Amino acid sequence: MYKLKTALEKEQVKISFPHFSPDIHTITQIEASTCKVACPAGVQVKAYIGLIVAGKFKEALELIKEDNPLPGICGRVCTHPCESECNRRDVDEAVAICALKRFVADWELKQKIKREKPIKSTKKEKIAIIGSGPAGLTCANDLVRKGYPVTIFEKLSKPGGMLSWGIPAYRLPRDIIQKEIEAIKDLGVIIKTRTEVGKDISFSKLKQKGYKAFFLAVGAYEGLKLRIPGEDDYKGFIDCIEFLKRVNGGNRKKPGRKVIVIGGGNSAIDSARTALRLGCDEVNIVYRRSRKEMPANDAEIDAAEEEGIKISYLAAPVKILGEVGKVTGMECIKMKLGKPDESGRRRPVPIKGTEFIIEADTIIPAISQRPDLSFLPKNSKFKITKWNTFEVNPGTLATNVPNFFAGGDDVTGPNTVIDAITQGHTAAHSIDSYLQYGKVKKGKPKKEEHKEWSFKMELEGERSIKRTPLPHLSIKSRIKTFDEVDLCFNEEQAIEEARRCLRCGPCMECQECAPECRGRLVMLRAVEEAPQGGAEIQELILRGPSDPDKLSWDKRTNNVVMFWKDEKKKKHTLSLEMEPITCFVVKEHCRGCGECKQVCQYNAISLSSAEDGILFAEIDETLCKGCGTCAAACKTGAIQARHFNDKHIKDLVENCLTKA
Repeated sequence: MYKLKTALEKEQVKISFPHFSPDIHTITQIEASTCKVACPAGVQVKAYIGLIVAGKFKEALELIKEDNPLPGICGRVCTHPCESECNRRDVDEAVAICALKRFVADWELKQKIKREKPIKSTKKEKIAIIGSGPAGLTCANDLVRKGYPVTIFEKLSKPGGMLSWGIPAYRLPRDIIQKEIEAIKDLGVIIKTRTEVGKDISFSKLKQKGYKAFFLAVGAYEGLKLRIPGEDDYKGFIDCIEFLKRVNGGNRKKPGRKVIVIGGGNSAIDSARTALRLGCDEVNIVYRRSRKEMPANDAEIDAAEEEGIKISYLAAPVKILGEVGKVTGMECIKMKLGKPDESGRRRPVPIKGTEFIIEADTIIPAISQRPDLSFLPKNSKFKITKWNTFEVNPGTLATNVPNFFAGGDDVTGPNTVIDAITQGHTAAHSIDSYLQYGKVKKGKPKKEEHKEWSFKMELEGERSIKRTPLPHLSIKSRIKTFDEVDLCFNEEQAIEEARRCLRCGPCMECQECAPECRGRLVMLRAVEEAPQGGAEIQELILRGPSDPDKLSWDKRTNNVVMFWKDEKKKKHTLSLEMEPITCFVVKEHCRGCGECKQVCQYNAISLSSAEDGILFAEIDETLCKGCGTCAAACKTGAIQARHFNDKHIKDLVENCLTKA
């Protein structure tokens, strides 16, 4: 039963109602909440928030980790697109989803829960992952759990990619990165640092050592040029990634007295706030568009301005100024916004005669990065785009070279942590498919598959509840230290904030009910003939729902599969269809209030009038999906989910087989 959630939430499942009419068939999809749909990795947001409300912090974290192996990291630096789509925003403010994820991750660290034991390798094919950023770590996590021996090769001195080398410690403490990487290593993943593939060891040598598949996840560390006069002529000019790598590597030397950072992304904000903490007297950011178009997180921009960093909007660099080989400042020009460009943002246009100068002794450009692919063999046949990224199948991340897959920033260009995690999942699935079946099925990205399923709430009459404020270090203390700025909810605050969730959709999606259910709410029906015949099918189906170890989900056929061994130890499999057992109304208990009708998203409930004129609810079994939302909403207990006994279920199964 544990794996039936894949069918219920993520796949198109054929549902039939043989006990009502064997000829009725329909395709049903459980609509997901908007927050889950907005998350690139498909994290079950509403579900883990519901578990937090119930005080089940351990269960909430386990649920998050099914889709995101780096919850403590993402709980700090994720751009949280889930909050942008939260239906609560139409009432007051979005639920603090990101902070709640961080809360349960930090709660686990405080509990000192035992580390996981290594997973035994059940497959012989070795897999090499090049790069230890979020994409590489996620791919390794998924593959080692599938039983593969996995090794990550990292050319730098510590793993984590941009997590360790690009994001400052005041946003993402180093111990959090270390602990979440250690958790992946505990599963059996080997990480070899200071090992540059292509230099210290070749791809051909790795193949000789038995590696059968490769995932290229090397990130994007190479800064782009400004292409203006003076950028190569003076000391005091340093790319933002080199600057952040130097600081995160332990060099806390002040870069200069007056610093200019060029750009509007998170790397620009990180560079400016880092320079301030190193003791620089004055830090300016120059950005060529307005605040509205600035791609950095709003909270990060606000924090930078609160700390005293000056941001010159609608301004662009013209040339770098210097004397005696050293930077002295930068000439800029004011801009205005014209028509939208390819990115959808309005193109900045210079205003003639508005040049001005900003004094500085250090200039840090942060206008974007691209991957450094110099590690590839000279005779490499990889298809490379004009942005110096790998060209891949967008649904599988397979490159044009057999056995090689690529993902993360070396495919997308500079992107978010959660997007890199998503690509890590995709690569792991594709590699597993490739190694087991010899080919990779084409598909479209997960986010596109589920976009049309999102559930919108009716919010009329919903009362406003103020968002629980997140604790912060004071401005005065934080600008002198690299201590973490945003602090964590305590248990009381986390539960209070989680209660603001509107619970969009038909249920909590937590699947807590499945392993505990003894009511036989889901039947399984054979869709093919078993080798032993009908009688044995009946017995197997009856045992199935109460024996979750005998069930799995076959993604190739989109069916639930039951497997077992006969007396001769021969293994058999049988494809099954799920048949939900519907709800019913006890009329004498119904008061006709209509609340059940309001919560039913399938329009399965109507109100009818008895001879005495009293209203009562009726359920159309052809429309009911058995979700139980109506039963949960009924205050008189008039609606109940069918709890059939073994004999009733056996009769229904026999009826299925007779009419099949």
